Amino acid sequence: MLTYILHNIFDILNTPTNVILLLLVFIITYGLFSLRKPSEFPPGPMGYPFIGSMIDLMKEPHLTLTKYGKKYGDVFTMKIGSQPVIVLNSLDVIKEALVKKQNDFAGRPYFYSCNLMSEKSQNIIFGDFTAKWKLQRKIGHQAIRNYASGEKLESLVRCEAFPTFQRAVAQNNGRPFLPKPLLFLLVGNIIASMCFGKRYEYEDRELLKFMRVLNDLSESLGNGITADFVPMFRYIPTPGHIEVKKRVNELQKIIQCKIDEHKDRLEKGNKDVESLIDDILSIQREAESAGGDRTIQLTDVNIRQTVSDIFAAGLDTTINTLNWFVAYLTYYPDVQSKVQREIDDVIGDGRLPLLSDKGKLPYCKAVIHEVMRIRTVVPLAIPHTTTVDTSVGGYVIPKNTWIWCNLWNVHMDEKHWEEPETFRPERFLDSDGKMLPNLDGYMPFSAGRRVCVGEALAKNQLFLLFISIFQQYTFKVPAGGKKPCLEPHCAAQVIKCCPYKVIAIGRSK
Repeated sequence: MLTYILHNIFDILNTPTNVILLLLVFIITYGLFSLRKPSEFPPGPMGYPFIGSMIDLMKEPHLTLTKYGKKYGDVFTMKIGSQPVIVLNSLDVIKEALVKKQNDFAGRPYFYSCNLMSEKSQNIIFGDFTAKWKLQRKIGHQAIRNYASGEKLESLVRCEAFPTFQRAVAQNNGRPFLPKPLLFLLVGNIIASMCFGKRYEYEDRELLKFMRVLNDLSESLGNGITADFVPMFRYIPTPGHIEVKKRVNELQKIIQCKIDEHKDRLEKGNKDVESLIDDILSIQREAESAGGDRTIQLTDVNIRQTVSDIFAAGLDTTINTLNWFVAYLTYYPDVQSKVQREIDDVIGDGRLPLLSDKGKLPYCKAVIHEVMRIRTVVPLAIPHTTTVDTSVGGYVIPKNTWIWCNLWNVHMDEKHWEEPETFRPERFLDSDGKMLPNLDGYMPFSAGRRVCVGEALAKNQLFLLFISIFQQYTFKVPAGGKKPCLEPHCAAQVIKCCPYKVIAIGRSK
């Protein structure tokens, strides 16, 4: 019988035409098989053979997932390459997963590009949910906390970063300019002072190098590379693959160079803690002295990756949020005027803001919240995986399943927000003009076990910078120019504003 079967197979393979036909049948069959989803998974779009729904997600993925949600429901499945992904598209199911069952959904999936950036998941953002990750997050949070509130952060803004920003604005001498590079300078100085203990002027060569490397890395990543979703491309040196590797190496060299500088200074006997790097190095030395597992878990790679998390991730999201602030208030001059009146009434122009002013500026806080709602800078959060067999929205979800949370749709859901496409800061205020308590459906920093480690720092930093900027300047559209375009553009999984120019008019008397 076996001889008969083999004889027939050899007969079929006897001509090149038959070989090609057999190969085509195999490819078509495998392509159709790749469309199948696990039987217990929720329904969703079929996608295309081999690539799933990758083409649909290349541009504005947050809008595509929102559209899918209207067709398939709050929980649906899609294939990205060969990888099935469950998308959570409403507040109820996201809260069920990230808050009520936070440990069940606390894992991180393997992305090839993220693996390159995180040196095999050795950072806080992409590290999997392990004891080592918990320790690293605790150390990162401890280091950030020293700068997240009180005089340290206020001093960084008032004495170092904002005066440099003012000098850079003055160089434009009333001419139209792109605000984003100056906002990079502003935020970059705060993060650099915090991480490295160094301040930069606008034309500083090292700062310009940071800007170039981060921009190039963001552009090379786009909304993901093929190797993230089609495993065979991890072994094919495509131009995109090579470019991402190059940019990641550049960033890691910059961070390591700074760490080496601080190590050298400490080894020479200067033990004053001046930066976040010094804080983490001190924690590492304490662990080395104490011995035990903690020494193994806090390696030089972990230190480099923790600093990289705070420096690169915190920089990009904060700059883009501030850029949206300026764009929206330039587009809506009446809102800008109301913001400035409240600042003038509470603070005046004699001093820059303090964190203690937070409770006295409800309208300003409402504007901050509304911009962060209507233009959610990280619309899909960072993907999760399930750590155990679990469930969400009535569906059984196996361990190691990829989970995406569409925060954009939560912030644009008519169930929670009246006319969500309309920019209306008053939605965060009560009838007396006071800030409403935390509103359901507002989660720009995600939620649960993997909530942004720098949330407290980001909130306080954004408040101080927002108030400082609009206390000191009025932004207007240049004569003959166009208002900023407020259409969202998703690149490297971040919602960015199209470039626009403004004129900054000083308000200080």
